[in-house]
Formats: sequence, structure tokens, C-alpha cells
Amino acid sequence: MKALDYILQLKPAIPYSTEKPGTLASNSEIRRWITSGAIIINTERFTIDEEIDFPVFSLIFFPKSENRRTTLV
Repeated sequence: MKALDYILQLKPAIPYSTEKPGTLASNSEIRRWITSGAIIINTERFTIDEEIDFPVFSLIFFPKSENRRTTLV
């Protein structure tokens, strides 16, 4: 499964939008997060089209931010 498809399946559980606070993140916003390295799966950054190695042990959103860092284990 490609990285983007995997993240989109988790959409209700991922952090809210940074562009429109209080709403779910849009697909294009999630693409930008992946491209900028704001999402880490199993301690690795990845590209949108890269295949994900399963099982997923950790998923980190915004690893460099003290306020927005979200870890799903």
C-alpha cells in the first residue's frame, strides 16, 4: 500500500488541519505534510508514492513541533 493511501485511511484519527483549524485535514494538505517530512512511519520519512512496510509500529505527525507533535502507536 502506498504511503498516501495509508494515511488517508486514517483520516478520522489524524490531527486537524493547520490551514483551517477545527476541520479535518484535506487530501492536498496531507500530501504537503508528507512532502515536507511532517509525517514519520516506523522512524522513517517517505514519499507519497513509496510503499509502506507493514506492520506499522509508530506514526508521528509534526515530529519537530513541541505543540503539534502527535504520536500514534
